[in-house]
Amino acid sequence: MTEVYQPEQLVETVRAYFLSVVEKAPDSNRRAKYMPHHIEKVEGHARELQKMNPTADHAVVHISVLLHDIGAILGDPEADHAVNSEIEARRFLGGISGDKELIETVAHCVRAHRNGDVKPETLEAKILVTADSASHLTDGIYIELVLRDGTEKAKEKLERDVRDLGLFPEYEEKMRPLYEAWQNLLDVFPESSNSSRE
Repeated sequence: MTEVYQPEQLVETVRAYFLSVVEKAPDSNRRAKYMPHHIEKVEGHARELQKMNPTADHAVVHISVLLHDIGAILGDPEADHAVNSEIEARRFLGGISGDKELIETVAHCVRAHRNGDVKPETLEAKILVTADSASHLTDGIYIELVLRDGTEKAKEKLERDVRDLGLFPEYEEKMRPLYEAWQNLLDVFPESSNSSRE
């Protein structure tokens, strides 16, 4: 039997679930160890974007933030983590909430967060996409990509992230100095000898 949750209570229930998944992840899962830090960064940007867009459903945004990358820990390791995350969001939320509209809305946000084959159609999904991309600009992911996959991959990721910031032009403008700084750094950053290894 599903329970009826108040929005804040539901967010905290999802947060507890997310943290339990991270805690149970094997030590070999690098992304799981990084995930709480990443989620904290995404939440910070999401809060700023919600202030700029007060009609957004805060619970949907925060639940989507917490679940958008959970598929990097759970599910088929060969599949797109956004697909895994959508499956897990539907499974977990379906088990604790009978609110089908909430489940569908969160599932769309989670699946569309990469702004690739599925595009964000709702305000909440656009906030998640933008907050996720902004979090990369305020973190070290591009250096990690240079070291793991090479400079060109890091530059491609940077360009995708700034593209996604364009969903909210005023936020893109705010983040532009960081984007330009990363561009300059990646132009001069030495290629790693490990860049072709996983």
